[in-house]
Amino acid sequence: MLTIETVIAIAAFAWHYSLFCGYISDDHATVAQRKDIIPDEEKQDRGEGFWLKRFNDGIVMFYLTRFFWALGFRNIPFFWHLFSYLLHLSNVYLLYLVLFPIIGDTALYVCAFWSVNPMINQNVVWISGRPYSIALFLSLIALINWNIPYVFISFYLLALITNISIFFVPVLSLFLHPESIYPKIYIGSMLLLGAPWVLWKFNKRFTRGLVIDRDNFAWKTRKINTLVKVMSYYIWTIFTPVRMGWYHQAGFRYNEKWEKFNYLSLLSYAIIACLFFSGLGGWWYILGILPNSNVYATNSFLQDRYTYFASIGIAILLAPILQEYPILFYVAMTFYVTRSYMYSRHMKNDEKMYRENWRNHPKSDYAINNLCYFLIQQLRYDEARVIVERGLHINDRNKMLWYNLGITYAAQGNFANDEGKFKFIKALDCWKKCLEIEPRWAKPANDLKKLIKLLVDNKVLTLNPKEGEGFSVSVPPIIGMKEILDGKVNST
Repeated sequence: MLTIETVIAIAAFAWHYSLFCGYISDDHATVAQRKDIIPDEEKQDRGEGFWLKRFNDGIVMFYLTRFFWALGFRNIPFFWHLFSYLLHLSNVYLLYLVLFPIIGDTALYVCAFWSVNPMINQNVVWISGRPYSIALFLSLIALINWNIPYVFISFYLLALITNISIFFVPVLSLFLHPESIYPKIYIGSMLLLGAPWVLWKFNKRFTRGLVIDRDNFAWKTRKINTLVKVMSYYIWTIFTPVRMGWYHQAGFRYNEKWEKFNYLSLLSYAIIACLFFSGLGGWWYILGILPNSNVYATNSFLQDRYTYFASIGIAILLAPILQEYPILFYVAMTFYVTRSYMYSRHMKNDEKMYRENWRNHPKSDYAINNLCYFLIQQLRYDEARVIVERGLHINDRNKMLWYNLGITYAAQGNFANDEGKFKFIKALDCWKKCLEIEPRWAKPANDLKKLIKLLVDNKVLTLNPKEGEGFSVSVPPIIGMKEILDGKVNST
């Protein structure tokens, strides 16, 4: 007989390897505070005020992180992973407490299916995925105390400040307790207090985001086609979690094909319509996806962590079927537990994770770029260069790849011989290409200025055409290089 203790034990086994993992991706910057891991100047501190910083990070997240630092855990991944691991198990139990009074023992099958879903890997194993887990934890406490308004509203607002993915929790409370007046009060608080916060967060995301597809942040009606395709795509990945990771083929790169109306759009609209009329589960999924701001911006919407809250809705829809057919339940659980365990092993460190992402998404130029960036951090420049060039064969308009290719050349440049000097020139060419694609990106522009000055100072390049004996090197009109009036320097 299935019990909540059994469900938690299964989830604990499925994700236990997370305790052996280290820092990956953004963990180095947000947890270990390694500023060198972020090459983009736009990610630097923007001078947020005392309270703005706390609210923007989420008050719970802000002080929890500093508490761990005070305990001396900054460079010890185990304790951060242990926290995320226990937090997920707590969410499994709290979800059971929320649903059991409504659907009885079916809640066990909801919790079981959701708790080991491989698509929530970024929330359980990746430390930087904590905001989604913490927000759900606080939201579930609010839903458990649905009949105590000051408790519900307090925990809901704390959750919303932590992560806006749970914005529509008051609406879900109406599905859970339609006969009560309290959910209607909570929806009022959502509109009066929550909505302004979400709009502010959306504004920050779209006006101060990275210089990655910034032109594609503008709203277009056909983005509705993209939105329904994203929702359908996530449902597909929940059922078939065989190509997990950060990038799902398209990566961060804007892809207009997602906006076109075709048979996939029509199918997606039909799927969303079915969810719309499916009650609590369908609405939980739809309302769980909608607040994630990236789904309206670029193809960075294709990231596993956005499914943590929303996938509960799919579990609610499937649970009655799994309860009725035990064999199907055992098969699904076996597959999910195996996939979750195996994929968590690939998140042990950056290189394993990035290579697995690349294997899962061989056409994702951004999966390739992140592997390249890791190799550059390891000073493995020749290997990184080969991998970057493979990415450029997929998409030669990826500015990040051109920038990192320039890094691999510049890092190996020297003035001892012509080969070393030529690598500096190759770096110049790469960064010029990068600026042709995105002229507003400050990092390659600044590096280009520094390198040209270095080469001029070492007489590899000259500003005087009469002194040049080799080829001309064109220079883009970069602010701060007024001395280069004709747009080129000459090789010596």
